[in-house]
Amino acid sequence: MARAVTITKNNPRDLRLVTAGQGISLIGDSITQLALPIMAVDLLGADSLGTGFLGAASTLAYLFIGLQAGVWVDRSSRRAYLLAADLVRVVLLLAIPLAYVLNVLTLPLLIVMQVGLGAATVFFNVAWPAYIPRLASGVTLLKLNARMAIMGEGAGFVGPGLAGALINIFSAPFVLVVDAITFAVSYVSLRAIRTPEPPSPKKRNTLVHDLKEGLRELWIRPNLRLITLEAVNGNIAFSVMIGQAIIFQRIDLGFEPALIGAVASAGFLGGLFGSLSAPYLVKRVGFGRLMIVGTALFGINEFLLPAAAFVPREFAPLFSLANFFIGGYFLLIYVVPVTTFRQQAVPDRLLGRVMSINRTLTWGFGATFGYLLGGVLGNAFGRPTALIVGAVLQTLVPLVIFGFARIWRYPTIESAAKFDNRAAAAAER
Repeated sequence: MARAVTITKNNPRDLRLVTAGQGISLIGDSITQLALPIMAVDLLGADSLGTGFLGAASTLAYLFIGLQAGVWVDRSSRRAYLLAADLVRVVLLLAIPLAYVLNVLTLPLLIVMQVGLGAATVFFNVAWPAYIPRLASGVTLLKLNARMAIMGEGAGFVGPGLAGALINIFSAPFVLVVDAITFAVSYVSLRAIRTPEPPSPKKRNTLVHDLKEGLRELWIRPNLRLITLEAVNGNIAFSVMIGQAIIFQRIDLGFEPALIGAVASAGFLGGLFGSLSAPYLVKRVGFGRLMIVGTALFGINEFLLPAAAFVPREFAPLFSLANFFIGGYFLLIYVVPVTTFRQQAVPDRLLGRVMSINRTLTWGFGATFGYLLGGVLGNAFGRPTALIVGAVLQTLVPLVIFGFARIWRYPTIESAAKFDNRAAAAAER
């Protein structure tokens, strides 16, 4: 007879390990997010469309393996997928500077490598939010999500400024070695976790059956469904901005890499304060009201970046810094409670699939389309126009979706999750 596995959540040692390991890894992430597009523009001659393709390559894999990844993650150890993803990313990040040294690095090759990095990230991003509830529960889960966001934003604050300085001293390809090292640290920290996972289900259904089950679970939960639709729009709008922001600052505003890094760091600093504020604001303002206010103010703030093209040149850095700082703040006071809501509204056995469907819709379709849309608009009408289109989408659509949902009715994350679970139970009858 197989021995039952006793699972004890909220182990302080394991929670510290995941916090520290992922916080360090996110420093490398933020370095790469700056180094890759600067490398494409400065060394490989990329234009708006080229940077748009590079951004789209980072999320393209969601369209091809995003749905399957959720099924596979639910069928086996979620930590195993996290470890494999880290190893793949270490190898690919080291391959880019090697290709540069060998003088074979081209923009198409960089885009292909970005697709590979994106594929590994798909598995990590699907498995990660599904794995975390196996380490923590209840209030500890909300605090862990907030702590992870705080560490991530703190790492992001350090990363871009560090990247800008390192790029000025060395060269963008060699800066990627730092990211490879941080993924190795992430791998080691995950390997050291002792909290066991529940045994994998012995009964295996078909891939199509499991996908339909996950899609149905997402659809029959009203709040989760509408939050997912808003996330699709939000990722389209945000990717238009992110895909064009660096080339806009580098070419149109004439910023040096160090200043671009400082602007990006301001965004992460704002996100750090947003992460710290999120649990308090959920309690003080209410979950539903915070969703509406946060998304509306985030969208309005997005107009600051294109406005930098129309003010005297000496004020352009201030507009860019303000845009990233304020945007980072409002983004994180939204992301932290919404992530916790998803984890509480979906049963553990379905969480990988629901997360993969969410990621495929929001990142696979939303972000990929947003990067390409920004590149096309930037080339056809100019980068400020592309940024304004993204700001309009980010401001108006959430008001319509959340207004329709009357999401202000839910004072807590738990009340919104309970409503969705009651709706799901009624649909099952």
